[in-house]
Amino acid sequence: MIAEAREYIVTNDKKLLEASLGRPPVGEERREEILAAFERCIVKKGFAKTTLADVAEEAGQPRPLVRHFIGNRADMVSALVDRLLERAEAQLSRSPAGSNAQHTADLILEAAFANPTTNALIMELWYLALRDEPLRKRLAALYEGLILEVAALGGADEKAGMGREHAFAVVSMAFGAAFFQHLGVLPANIEAVRSVAANILAGGGRNTNNSKG
Repeated sequence: MIAEAREYIVTNDKKLLEASLGRPPVGEERREEILAAFERCIVKKGFAKTTLADVAEEAGQPRPLVRHFIGNRADMVSALVDRLLERAEAQLSRSPAGSNAQHTADLILEAAFANPTTNALIMELWYLALRDEPLRKRLAALYEGLILEVAALGGADEKAGMGREHAFAVVSMAFGAAFFQHLGVLPANIEAVRSVAANILAGGGRNTNNSKG
């Protein structure tokens, strides 16, 4: 009983210390390490060829531990979608309230889809979603949320009731540009692309500084 009581005290003291230092619990850290390993495996081998054994080896953890923290492949895909959503939200949070159309367009084109690893993961998930209806719905909800976030950032043409449609167009441009870059297809003039994107957000023919009504 004394040994059990001592273990209980030590365990809880450790949890309190981690909380006071703002450090996530060990289980959460381990889960993040395993998910990061899962991402690396997908980039290297593709999702179809990635096994739990691959993830365990990449993470340097026993396979049973990987299954304990992450679950099966379906659970891992769900967790991966959550991570992508968190990244998108973190990128969009960089834009201050009331940003103009040019600032918002630059953020979407140069930051939101600038991570090659994230783009590779998105392509893998899109392929899976063709045959997985629950995943398709999750991804659709994720991208719809992204479009609405872009429309709300600032600079989108809400006066004409077209904020969501213009945000849709610019997010589509950003996706296309990211995948073209993956293939080595690059614009001759990125400044021109940014200007076009800002012009779309601002309402087509309107000035990107919103100086015209």
